[in-house]
Amino acid sequence: MLMLFAENENRDPFIDPETGDMAIVTGAAAVAQLSKSRVEAQRNEMKYANNEGMPMFQTAFNQFNPSQFEAAARTIILATTDVTGIESFTMSSVNGVLSYTAVITTVYDESVTITGIATQ
Repeated sequence: MLMLFAENENRDPFIDPETGDMAIVTGAAAVAQLSKSRVEAQRNEMKYANNEGMPMFQTAFNQFNPSQFEAAARTIILATTDVTGIESFTMSSVNGVLSYTAVITTVYDESVTITGIATQ
């Protein structure tokens, strides 16, 4: 089963107040967290994997290209551990803010929803 350090709303790991240990997220919730992290990582951002991540400058920042953004996001999500498919993917761009929502199916017989925004 997929297991990750849990992130708070600021995407920071945190201490579980009940155990005093690093908080852990597993299963479908871990798939959602990992998928969102992977979509929000920009291409060339990761020092040792600079060919991975979303091509934000080509799809969202310089000129919004919805079909390229969706194709890149779908490719990244589908390559995520324990993802079995994407039920739906929607996005919009309003006043320079790109927002997206994806409903993802997992190996845990559960669907999860991720949402995010991208601003230049």
